[in-house]
Amino acid sequence: MLCIDKNNLREVGNEAKKSYPVECCGLLIGTNTSEKKVVEVRPIRNTNTERSHDRYEIDGSAFVKADKEAARKGLQIIGIYHSHPDHPPVPSAFDTEHAWCGYSYLIAAVENGETLEIRSWVFDEEKKQFQEEEINLC
Repeated sequence: MLCIDKNNLREVGNEAKKSYPVECCGLLIGTNTSEKKVVEVRPIRNTNTERSHDRYEIDGSAFVKADKEAARKGLQIIGIYHSHPDHPPVPSAFDTEHAWCGYSYLIAAVENGETLEIRSWVFDEEKKQFQEEEINLC
């Protein structure tokens, strides 16, 4: 289960709307002890310039910088969010091929510039597929 407050969830939806028709992306920063809890949403520029309408890429240096800043606050990167312009909030084959085990993947479906639905997924390493993760507003 992923615990996220409505303001952070709204920020993901707003980022998805703002970046439409290209994919937005960012990091979910928080704690992962008894439950995964998002404390902060960190937008990151999508560096995929060739297929930004259906692919995202997070710059490695931006990831490392966010990770270090989170650690200084006693937090960690617990997931990644991105949008699917004009597609459902379900992991694509590309998402599956590039997934990291243990992270939550929030996907925001955006159609005609409006966020319709946000769902969360966790990659199952053994099955090599995503399992849907419940989102709990906290």
